Amino acid sequence: MVEWQKDYHDKLISMESAVGKLASGDKIWAGGLVSMPVPFLKELDKHLNEFENCELYSGLMTTPFEFLKPQYKDNVKHISLFMGPLERKAQHGGNVEIINFHFSNFGPIFERIQPNVVVIETTPPNEEGYLSLGACGGIANKVALQYASKVIFVINDNQPFIGNPENTVHVSEATYLVEGQHSIAFPKAGMPSELEQKIAGHVKPYIKDGMTVQIGIGTISNAMGMALMDCKDLGIHTEMFTESLMEMCKAGAVNGTKKNYKPNKIVAAFSTGSQEVMDFLHHNPDVEMGSMDEVVNCAEVAKNDNFVSINTCIMVDLVGQVASEGVGFAQISGSGGQLDFVRGANMSKNGLSILALASTRQTKNGLESNIRLALPVGTPVTTPRNDVHIIATEYGAANLRGLTNAERVHALVSIAHPDFRASLIEEAKENGLVH
Repeated sequence: MVEWQKDYHDKLISMESAVGKLASGDKIWAGGLVSMPVPFLKELDKHLNEFENCELYSGLMTTPFEFLKPQYKDNVKHISLFMGPLERKAQHGGNVEIINFHFSNFGPIFERIQPNVVVIETTPPNEEGYLSLGACGGIANKVALQYASKVIFVINDNQPFIGNPENTVHVSEATYLVEGQHSIAFPKAGMPSELEQKIAGHVKPYIKDGMTVQIGIGTISNAMGMALMDCKDLGIHTEMFTESLMEMCKAGAVNGTKKNYKPNKIVAAFSTGSQEVMDFLHHNPDVEMGSMDEVVNCAEVAKNDNFVSINTCIMVDLVGQVASEGVGFAQISGSGGQLDFVRGANMSKNGLSILALASTRQTKNGLESNIRLALPVGTPVTTPRNDVHIIATEYGAANLRGLTNAERVHALVSIAHPDFRASLIEEAKENGLVH
């Protein structure tokens, strides 16, 4: 038995014992999305009343844990760094608070939090004793490890082994090891709707062979990826490696040969998707899973010439302010890396950024336009108007760069739903935006 194997054996404990290593007052980083140690947190659910004044930090939960209920706030307060559907349901009256920030600022955020405990999933060790942080290893795990005095790795055979140094840790770095097997795969994404395909059709003319692309999260973004499958020589530098990006790789649209920065490498900070995506990532030498704060940093992004950022949003006002994370005072997701990528694309040689949305949404009051005179009161601006380049809907794409306010109004109204164009112009006139 080599030294690391003995170390592994000595540190291996049961799940219940691992939860017992927590103490009241701990600040715990539990990873994000499929880096989250689900078996550990389910065991924690059984012991919540044994703790006081703990803080649990995570993001994009995949499981409705017991601690999300309001009666456990004084035991284990949950703080989300990016809201998903489960946190969204619990934000009013449940045990969820949120920290809003741009993903390039993970470093300063963790300097404030300073978690003394890190509990995250890893792969089993390789022959040298290194464990991969898996599909979502780049979501601040290495940043959090700088502060932890207690480190618990939950070993899950279903995590893909992505072995670049930024995404690996050694057995020696663990205080304790536990084994907790569970599937991390999601159902395979469905085909894009007709509306999503129309939006993607208006984006595609901007994408030239040889560009390096970033594509965001969501069904519209997946439609973008599907629309680019017949492109050639694309590169990838992205926050999230998605199902559609994998399909682009398999279709031959991506080879990275024209990338001037990290050629031939698929650069990402995290991934999720079907088992096919996990299998694609597993021991794939072309994939580099970097730390989120570095991957999305606009200066890092801008090192890629001919870079295009493609993301989605919720609403846009008539001068181009973009809301992507909430409406009014209701938080829907988080700031993420959108503005980082928009600014990186603006700094890139021959770069461009595209923000896409459906022109309307159905509400209890009927059909409403997502292109509006003004954003609703309390709505956070994710991407300021001065950073916005191209906005796309199912009715076209508007390039806002260098336009006056009046020109912006007309450009955005031209891609709004036809039923709202006249009223939008009238509102713009009443408020002095156009004459």
